[in-house]
Amino acid sequence: MRKKALIASSANPYPVVTSGCERLIMDYQSYVLSDYDAYFLLTRSGGWEPLRLFHQNEPIPGVPTIEKMLDHNFEFVLFIGFKENVFTKQLVEHIPSFCLTDIHPREDLPDFLFKGVMAHLSASPHEGVLLLGACYDSETFFKDRRGEDYILSVGRIHPDKNQLELVCGYKERIYEKYKLPLRLVGGVNHFDYFLQVNEYVDNVSVFSTIDPQNPWSTASWKSPRQIAGLCNEARMFVMASPKESFCIALVEAMACGTTCVVNGDYWGFDKADIRPNVYGSTTEKRGFILDSIDEALSKDIRVDGSEWVKKFSLKETKKTLLDFVNERL
Repeated sequence: MRKKALIASSANPYPVVTSGCERLIMDYQSYVLSDYDAYFLLTRSGGWEPLRLFHQNEPIPGVPTIEKMLDHNFEFVLFIGFKENVFTKQLVEHIPSFCLTDIHPREDLPDFLFKGVMAHLSASPHEGVLLLGACYDSETFFKDRRGEDYILSVGRIHPDKNQLELVCGYKERIYEKYKLPLRLVGGVNHFDYFLQVNEYVDNVSVFSTIDPQNPWSTASWKSPRQIAGLCNEARMFVMASPKESFCIALVEAMACGTTCVVNGDYWGFDKADIRPNVYGSTTEKRGFILDSIDEALSKDIRVDGSEWVKKFSLKETKKTLLDFVNERL
């Protein structure tokens, strides 16, 4: 009988993945922790009270109590994010626990609670901290270039992703000059912002996977295999975000050999490491995203990061993470 492991997070990948964090949970459950019988505990956003326990994507009836959780004899808990309350404190006290976060250290994340901490960035690293980026599925996202008939942007429609700057003026600045339409792939995460972005979706110069008659449909979100196909057919992949930690959509596009245009602070990466593998600013927002796209197209810029990004594959992540965990159990 395989040992059991538990992933706990307030990000909910069911019934459909709508964010990078949710994609990471699914990838960890199915691949990184595939040596274990992996369970997933969904907690309430904000307060982290327990809501539902899942096993092999199936919900287990009833609200998880600490007694029920301990009955499973989990080898360890991997918290993706964390908030201390009575329930999570009891989990940490009774089961060896690790935490994956973005920035280390954090006032709300005392190191002493955990056997180890994984983080994208640490201002005070020590032996109990593993610097770990996000990851992607190299069996799905790989270089298979063809077409290059459009420009692609993948992400939830939200002010943080800055799609309004991307679509406003796209027709005049990019489409009429280069005849490359923009495809927005993702679902609604901020309705008022979606309404503003949707004004520019004309299904000629700008397309969207969101049906304006049914904006909350899960059909807006595409599967990893569908996104990989779109990345391989795109002339460019564009992220207009003014800041990102470790953008999974970006590394997936890079794995497909797609030229990636960015304009923001990508603080989850080593700046010198990522810089040669994308086009645009990686340390701060400079000017407008359409300027970067126009410049890249006019100069026929092509940047292939497919070899560089392989170090962030699930295979590499699994080995690194499990070595770190096993040394501390």
